[in-house]
Amino acid sequence: MIKKALLIIVKLMLIQQVGIAQFKLSAEFRPRAEFRDGYQTLSEPDEKGVFLITQRTRLNASFKDKNKIESFLSFQDIRTWGQFNLNTTASTVNLYQAWLKFNVVDRLSLKLGRQEFEYDDLKILSNSTWRLQARTHDAALLQWQSADSSFQVHLAGGVNNDQQVLFQTLYTTSNYYKNMGMIWLNKKLTNTELSFLFLDLGQQLADTSINHFKTIGIYGVQKFGDLKLTGSFYLQRGKNQSDQNVEASMVALQLEVPLSQKTSFTGGFDILSGTSAENQQDPTFNETNSFIPLYARRHRYFGVQDMFYAGGFNVPGGLADYFVKFKHTVNAKLNTAIHLHSFSTRESIFDATTSSITGEKHLGYEVDAFINYSPYNDLRLGFGYTQFFATESMRILKQRGDEGEMAHFAYLQLSYTPTFFSK
Repeated sequence: MIKKALLIIVKLMLIQQVGIAQFKLSAEFRPRAEFRDGYQTLSEPDEKGVFLITQRTRLNASFKDKNKIESFLSFQDIRTWGQFNLNTTASTVNLYQAWLKFNVVDRLSLKLGRQEFEYDDLKILSNSTWRLQARTHDAALLQWQSADSSFQVHLAGGVNNDQQVLFQTLYTTSNYYKNMGMIWLNKKLTNTELSFLFLDLGQQLADTSINHFKTIGIYGVQKFGDLKLTGSFYLQRGKNQSDQNVEASMVALQLEVPLSQKTSFTGGFDILSGTSAENQQDPTFNETNSFIPLYARRHRYFGVQDMFYAGGFNVPGGLADYFVKFKHTVNAKLNTAIHLHSFSTRESIFDATTSSITGEKHLGYEVDAFINYSPYNDLRLGFGYTQFFATESMRILKQRGDEGEMAHFAYLQLSYTPTFFSK
């Protein structure tokens, strides 16, 4: 695949050289060293922390021809150092993005192919860039905007299959949708921004029928001088892949306040509904009230230690996250930040060990600290350290580990995004 990728890029460069196109060749090198000791889950007393290094490498080519048709290719290799021996013949390169975009009529464009979706507060749709593999969608995206760009409408859709087929078959790719439809409306004013989002995920059942899992929400930003208030509210309805009725919601609010020219404070909350332990244990209760933040940047919002809604772990009883964040900009190249979180479930928790239900909802506190340094525009160095102070309820929720054990995580990440060629 890498040979094909290079061949395509060379052809694009040859086209560019005759002066009929705009062409850019760029890359991303992102190695990240991590120390995990209680990352994503609590550790047992006899478990030891682990040090590992991961790396994401991308080669990107963007192209715009004389008719203003845009295209973009991104090839990606992801790996943990030592994952493959030096003599491996396994292919590790895959296609991360591949799309083309052209104008249908004035101010109306169509974007087709594998692409990132990033909308509003990134709590429903994002590229999940912290994850090594990140996230893209195979979709068609129709985009319209007003003459002054203050109003936008996006319509998206996609249909997925495991392979080319002649008749309807079961789509077996786990944790993914069979088909998708999206509507996004956005209006910007001088100090205000409002958005509406409708996302319908068609989830296939074993008999090949489709359940429709719907997320509907609004997002808003209001500025009051130097203050910035951001909020969102989402509902989830329909049926999920387990054929349960869905009745769930999420509300989020945060206020950003500048304390000085270099220091800012942000305070707020994210509250996601959940299903009580009593209802979870009731075989006649064919409903879920647990909100799922789908393709959110979970690492950004629910604590850097990724205890919640990461690694395939959803929180049945829902989550209340109250946070305060401080950021200090030392200079144009260096900034620091500290985040404090208090986590609780919304509903009771079932203890599988004792077959009992606990009403104690507080899960613990998390403290995150960051240092980010950018000596050059395309080179960034980030360090983070986080510690989670768990309660017994957290151990019950995770169904493993010891709340008395230290749960901490640290990373050092280098990100280099050079442009090899641009004209």
